[in-house]
Amino acid sequence: MIHLHNLNRLNKELNTALIKANDLVLKSGRVMMGEYTLEFESRIAKVSGANYACVVGSGSDALLYALVSSNTTGLVGMPAQTFIATKNSILRAGCIPYLVDVKNNALLNWDLIPNSVDCAVWVGLFGNSEPLPDNLFVIEDGAQHFGARLQSNIATYSFDPTKSLPNFGNGGAVVSNDKRVIDNVKLLRRHQIVNGHTGGNSIMSERECAEMCVKLDYFPLWQERRQEIARDYYTHLGHLVNCVTQLDGQISKFIIETTMRADLQKYLSHKHIETKRAYEHPIYEFDQASKNCKRFLQLPCDPYMTDEELLAVIMAVKEFFEESPLESLL
Repeated sequence: MIHLHNLNRLNKELNTALIKANDLVLKSGRVMMGEYTLEFESRIAKVSGANYACVVGSGSDALLYALVSSNTTGLVGMPAQTFIATKNSILRAGCIPYLVDVKNNALLNWDLIPNSVDCAVWVGLFGNSEPLPDNLFVIEDGAQHFGARLQSNIATYSFDPTKSLPNFGNGGAVVSNDKRVIDNVKLLRRHQIVNGHTGGNSIMSERECAEMCVKLDYFPLWQERRQEIARDYYTHLGHLVNCVTQLDGQISKFIIETTMRADLQKYLSHKHIETKRAYEHPIYEFDQASKNCKRFLQLPCDPYMTDEELLAVIMAVKEFFEESPLESLL
């Protein structure tokens, strides 16, 4: 089976370094909130081009704490095509999600944001990016575009195992140039009250942070490999399907668009190629979001994918369309 994610291969390559990192943590006797947490936060801030960073227990908590720490209230604009965690984090913060349609690249349609919205959560799906407006308070839900430079007021990240910088567990982070925001996040992750909101226990262990520092050393190489895979998909499949993932973004997932998604997914499954619908349904049935969710399909784009596996995926997709009507062309 050609998998979407190859954590076993990642672990095999990094195993010696990860074991060493774990040993150092255990020898230190400090398993929570120690030097490796501080190091990971410092390095996240540097990658993001932000002054400050704070790690928390999940990407969902990161977005929740970013909203609370910035004292965001009222209506919060968000795209209709995203994971439900985006909407739930807005609700948990005591705000009201204002869902709007997306563009054909799954990014939020800024033209649909009304003046009544106090803040917008922009979601960089699949690693896609765009210039953000400077006339609106924006929080970046960067669960899928870690590695991009901070453009807005605050950005949040997720480190779950499906992300481009994966933890063997869960985790998230908030970055900002506003020290007050990060100070508030640090209070919230340890049960303190900020802006009337009670925080919880939301931290990453020293072991996890030490391991993530090891993975950060490899992250640039992983992104280079994802770029190579994406370019090959564009070159060999771009005339058969619409490639949604942008080559100029922080590639996290490689997404194609086709009107024959169900048949293609079934065909690839028979070829032992794992794929995933992205996403099955929009949070709200707007025109473009609904169209995207019916047509988008994720292909393997893992940095540990071999050249032979990449060729097998490309050939299988080409075989499918050569044997099927070309009405799938967009």
